Amino acid sequence: MTSTGLLPRGRSAQRGLRKSPKLRATQWRIGISISVHADVRRLSQTLTEAEYLETWVCPPNPSAGCHSVARRDGNDYRLDLFCGDDLSATITGSYLVSHQRKMLLSWSRSSATNPTLSFVDIRLRGNFGSSILELEHTGLASAADYFWQMTMWRASLEKLVGLMRNSRLAPLGA
Repeated sequence: MTSTGLLPRGRSAQRGLRKSPKLRATQWRIGISISVHADVRRLSQTLTEAEYLETWVCPPNPSAGCHSVARRDGNDYRLDLFCGDDLSATITGSYLVSHQRKMLLSWSRSSATNPTLSFVDIRLRGNFGSSILELEHTGLASAADYFWQMTMWRASLEKLVGLMRNSRLAPLGA
């Protein structure tokens, strides 16, 4: 790409395209795609209903005593992540879009040093016995937040895959 007329004198194209640290910080994002042994309807329920969220959402690096407590009031939700009796994190937000195949959530981790608002976009593809869950978490403010969230998502989604593999084949609520 040649852009000699667009850059200030003395700057190379590479230096001219460099972003400020503040702009780079807003670019922390997580993208995960996993296969889950469940139909879309069942998987959608597991991702949106509080009693099911408690079965798979977990803190990063969970141990045997780790668990979550989920609450949902309309479109708002709260996830309290515990290890033993200690509250390790609280995540709050809202379902901005909540359809069977597409969910968009606002997401804020209050135990973070500087809590910021980020967004989780979940897409479900597939139908019968197997689905693809695509998750994109954007707006993460720092490397520390990125690594905490990435570790939490990996542990939680691994638990979700195991839960769906080991559960009965009938749809939830049937």
